[in-house]
Amino acid sequence: MPPFTTIAASVRDRLYRLALRMVGDDGEAEDVVQEVLLSGWQRRREIEALDNPPAWLLKMTHNRAIDRLRSRRVRTTNERAAAVADQTSRTPHCLAESADTLGHIHRLMQQLPADQRSVLQLREVEGLPYREIAETTGLTVDQVKVYLHRGRGKLRQLLLHEQIVER
Repeated sequence: MPPFTTIAASVRDRLYRLALRMVGDDGEAEDVVQEVLLSGWQRRREIEALDNPPAWLLKMTHNRAIDRLRSRRVRTTNERAAAVADQTSRTPHCLAESADTLGHIHRLMQQLPADQRSVLQLREVEGLPYREIAETTGLTVDQVKVYLHRGRGKLRQLLLHEQIVER
């Protein structure tokens, strides 16, 4: 079994991307990952003995991000950030940024419920199989498929709505 430091180094970027997509804030995402890795370090012997340590770390990240989303402080911070973004969205720089399709989809993903967002992130960005997503999120494989279907549908609906509004 590889040591915890090797496991953590190999999965850290994935943990950060998952946390960022869920909480929508760089600082909060870093905090989530730091908490997960600290907790993991304290339980490193248990983690090193697992069949799939990265899945455990992803599950912990998912759970910590959900906890952050539930806290009032995070909701207030996200609402303030959204208000600032709305005020600056008409600048040429922001208009050019909006043209970036990937960045635009990630912003739209922030409008999805947390479970749909995390499942989409794990499947579409991280490329995890359904079974591993189910282990990570604590959902069944069927629930993962349903959340993927609903999340994709909602993203499609948001994109179509924006195209109609722009015309």
